[in-house]
Amino acid sequence: MSVAVLDLETTGLRPGVDRVVEVGVVLLDDRGEVEGEFCTLVNPGRDVGPTSVHGISARDVADAPAFTDIAGYLSHLLAGRLLVAHNALFDLRFLGREFGRAGLPIALSPSLCTMRLAPLFFGAGTRSLQALCDYMSIPLDAHAALNDARATAELLVRMLASDLGTEPLVGAGLAVRFAADGGYEGFEPLDAVWADLVARAVEPGPCAPCDPCPSVPRDAATALSRRRDGYLGGLVAALPALDGAPPSMAPYLTVLDEALEDRLVSITEADQLFSLAAELGCGPDHVRAAHRLYLEALATTALADDVVTDAELTDLRRVAELLGMESRDVDVALTMVRSGAKVSLPRRPGLFSAGDKIVFTGEMSRSRADLEQAAQDAGLQPMSSVSGKTSLLVCADPDSQSGKARKARSLGVRVIGEAVFWESLSLAGAR
Repeated sequence: MSVAVLDLETTGLRPGVDRVVEVGVVLLDDRGEVEGEFCTLVNPGRDVGPTSVHGISARDVADAPAFTDIAGYLSHLLAGRLLVAHNALFDLRFLGREFGRAGLPIALSPSLCTMRLAPLFFGAGTRSLQALCDYMSIPLDAHAALNDARATAELLVRMLASDLGTEPLVGAGLAVRFAADGGYEGFEPLDAVWADLVARAVEPGPCAPCDPCPSVPRDAATALSRRRDGYLGGLVAALPALDGAPPSMAPYLTVLDEALEDRLVSITEADQLFSLAAELGCGPDHVRAAHRLYLEALATTALADDVVTDAELTDLRRVAELLGMESRDVDVALTMVRSGAKVSLPRRPGLFSAGDKIVFTGEMSRSRADLEQAAQDAGLQPMSSVSGKTSLLVCADPDSQSGKARKARSLGVRVIGEAVFWESLSLAGAR
C-alpha cells in the first residue's frame, strides 16, 4: 500500500501566517497494517493559538523541535508514499508552507482525502472525522495529531475493504500544486482508482539513510513540564553553600512573589531568581528558608478567615511544587500558622500605574477589543508592538514563544498571563 496517513495541529487556519504545532504520521504497508508511526510537538516560534481546541500550551512546546529540525526526516518518511489525510487540503497547505520555510523541495502529490472519499461510502452530508469514527465505532480522542492520524488510517482501511478499492475515486484523489516557497497554488481532482493512485506516488530518488529526528510527543512534553515545575528547586540545590546569612531576603521574596503570581515559574524566571540569590549572597539553605517563609505567608492569608478551602489548599500545594517542596511542607506551614505564627511578605508595588504602555499577545479568553478597553479604563495605554517603553506584556500563555514575548524578555519587559492581568485590575479598583 505504501501509504503515509498524516494529521497536523496548527496555531490557526492561515498557512501563510500560522504554524504547525504537532505532527502525527502513521505508515501503512501493502496489507493496510501499521508498519511505523511518528509524532512530535513542534515549537512554532510564536503563540501556540487555540489551546482550548488542540490542548497544546506554550509550556508543552518549550522543549519541542522547530519544524526545520524535523523537516528532513519527515520528508524522508513521506517520500514514495501516497499521502492520506482527512480534509487533506488543509494539512497539505500547511505542510507545503513549512517545507518551503525549511528550504526543502515540495513533492506531495498525489494525495488522498478521506473526507472527499467518505460520500462514496456513507452518502452525502457532513463528514467530520469525529462523525465518521462514531459511525464506524472507531475510537477517537480528537485534536491530537497521532490519534487523528490513527483514526484516519483505520477509516481508510475500512472503506477500502469495500468495493471502493476498485471504484473511481471521483475527486478524492488530489494533485496539489505548490510554489517554490511552499505557497498553495491549487489542485487537480483525480478520478483514478485506488491502485492507480498508489502507483502515481512519487518514487524517492536515491538518498542516504536518514537518522530519526528529535521528537517530543505529548506524553514526553507532560513529563518535561513536570520536571520544569521542580526546576527552581534544582537550581537552589546548585547554589554554593555559605556560612553567613544574607542581611535581607526581602529583594528575593519580592521577585519570587512576582514570578509566582501566575502560579507558573518559567525557565527564564527560575534563572533570574537563581542569579538574584547569588547576587544577594544566598546559599541553598538561605533560599530554602525564604521559600518556607513564602509558603507560610500564603498559609497565613489562606487562614485569615480560619478556613482553608479546597481551592486554597490546591494553590498552596501548587506553590510548594514549584518551589521544590512537598505536600507535607504545606501541612507544616498551616500547622505553624494555626499555632499562632503570622507571616507577611514585603509589599511590592502594584502591577501597573496610570500611563503605562501595555501590549497584548495571543488568543485570550476575551476579545482584544475588550482587553484594550479594560486597560484604557484603568488608565493604561494599549500598544500594538513591544518596545523599550513598554511596561507590561500580557500573554495568553506566560511561556509564549511569540515574537512579542521574545522581544519583551530581551528588553526586560515584564511578561504576565491574562489571569494575572484581570486580577491586578480588580485589586487596583479596590484600592
